[in-house]
Amino acid sequence: MACIVHQGSYDTIGEAYNQLMTWIEANGYRICGPNREVYVQGPEPGRDPSTYVTEVQFPVEKA
Repeated sequence: MACIVHQGSYDTIGEAYNQLMTWIEANGYRICGPNREVYVQGPEPGRDPSTYVTEVQFPVEKA
């Protein structure tokens, strides 16, 4: 499993995906299943989006 933790608004989560994809390719892995997002600290009424914490995960195998 390849993972990255993103802290901040969901508007910028694409940056985390790009970084993770770059790492997967650079380290000789390939994605072998669907991704998932684990919302460690997500939206709640009144919560500042800059405090959201999301773990992005992809199952991987050596290419």
